[in-house]
Formats: sequence, C-alpha cells, structure tokens
Amino acid sequence: MTGEAWFRPKRFGYGATPSNWKGWAFAVVFVLVVVALVLAQIAAALPAWLFVLIILALTGAIIPFIKAKTDGEWRWRWH
Repeated sequence: MTGEAWFRPKRFGYGATPSNWKGWAFAVVFVLVVVALVLAQIAAALPAWLFVLIILALTGAIIPFIKAKTDGEWRWRWH
C-alpha cells in the first residue's frame, strides 16, 4: 500500500505503534468497535466463544492493513 505511513515499528518488541493522528484514530476506532461488540454480546447473551472468535477474526483482518501502513519492517527488537 502506498502513501503516508500511519504506524512505525515498535522500538522494543514486535509490531507497530501509531505515528500520527490517522494511526491513533484507527486505533481508537478499533477499540470503540471492540467495546460496541462487548456491549452487543452482553445484550444479546451470545456465547463467549463466539465473541472471542469474532474479535480474533477482526484483529486478524486489520493486521495486514497495519503492516502495509507501517514505515518499516515488523521484526523483533530488543535494543
């Protein structure tokens, strides 16, 4: 994916962290979606395993986007 990077590689560990307002907005929206799903799960009394499966699928779906919008490579860093 081309264009401006929204994330940068983490200084320690594996993954990325938001580097500008677009990355932070994306992270906040993701958290709000998870909270909304939690509230919907409570209201509908869905089984917990289904809720966990939905959250894992959603998280797995956004990882390629975050990797594409990261300015650099995802690898383990420890110094």
